[in-house]
Amino acid sequence: MIVKEELQRCADRLQEEIDGISPYICRQFPISAYLQDVKFYPEIRMHGYFKPRRKKIFSTIQKRYGFHALSLYQKLAIASFMMDSLEHLNSKSFPKGVMRNIHSWYQRVVKDFDRQPDTYYDISNVDFKIDFGVCCLKSISIGGAWFVKIRMISPRVFLTFDVPRIKHILECILFKTKGFSPFCVIHTVPRYLLRFNCRQMNMAYKEIGELMKYQPKIKGIFRKSWFLDPNLEKVTPELTYLREIPEHNGADLFEGGTTHQDIVDSLAFSPHRRKLYKEGKYNPTVYGYIWPRKEFFEWLSRNDVGRPESCEHQSTIH
Repeated sequence: MIVKEELQRCADRLQEEIDGISPYICRQFPISAYLQDVKFYPEIRMHGYFKPRRKKIFSTIQKRYGFHALSLYQKLAIASFMMDSLEHLNSKSFPKGVMRNIHSWYQRVVKDFDRQPDTYYDISNVDFKIDFGVCCLKSISIGGAWFVKIRMISPRVFLTFDVPRIKHILECILFKTKGFSPFCVIHTVPRYLLRFNCRQMNMAYKEIGELMKYQPKIKGIFRKSWFLDPNLEKVTPELTYLREIPEHNGADLFEGGTTHQDIVDSLAFSPHRRKLYKEGKYNPTVYGYIWPRKEFFEWLSRNDVGRPESCEHQSTIH
C-alpha cells in the first residue's frame, strides 16, 4: 500500500527539481489551482480532459522553461492528485479490491517517475491521460486491462443513430435502468493488454459489482467498442466473450457508430484482421451495450467468476 508520506517525499523532490530550473514556475502556476480545476471538471468529460486555459499554461511552461520542466510539473501535479485522492480512498467509499487496484496503480505511477521519458507526460499520450484520470479518481481501476468512469451516458452516443435505434436505446434507459446517470462506463488500458482475457474480465466484473454495492445509485454498465461486434464470431471468436456474456444475461446490444480510429484500433494487433480487412472480408463495426443493474447482479449471483474454469476463452486481444 502506498502512503501519503511516501508521496510527499516524492513531491518534495520534484518541487526541488522544478525550483532548480526556476522558482517562478509553481509560483505563477500553482499546483493547488491545477488540482481545483480538475475537481470541477464535469464527470461527462473523457479521461485526460484539460480545459483550454490549462493547456495554455502547459504551453507557456514548455516555451519558457523547456519540456523537461513541463514533465516535472506534470509529475508534481500527479503526486499531489494522488495525495489528495488517498484522503478519500477509504473503506466507506470503496471496496477493498478496488482500493488494492488503485494503490497498485499509484505505486506503478511513482516508479514511472524515474523510468519514463519526458515525452510520456505529454497530454497527447493516452497512457499519461489514463494515469491522470486514475490519480485524481475521475477514473477507477478495476483490475485486468480496464478502468471505469462513473458518469452519465454521453448524448454524443446518439448522434450517429437512426430513429429506430435511438428509440430502442431510450426504451432501455427509461424503462430498464430508469435514467441516463450514473453508469459504470468501461474503458480499456492499452498498456495492460497482456491482461486482456476472459478470466481477467470476469474478475473485473466482480470488482464492478462490489463498487456498485457501495454506490447504489449506479444504474448499470455501459460499454462501446469494435470488439462487441457480433461479426467477430467469424473473425476472432476468442473475443466473443466480451459481447456474449452481457448479451446473454440481460444487456441490450446496439450498433454504435464507427469512427476511423475504431477501425485503426481493431486492426492494430491482428495481422489476421488486417488481412481480412484488405480483402474486404471484415469491416470493423462498433457496437455498444447497456447492462442494467438488476440483470448484471443476477448474472453475478449465478456465477463464480473467480474460477479459472468459468471462462472458455483465455486469449488476449491479439
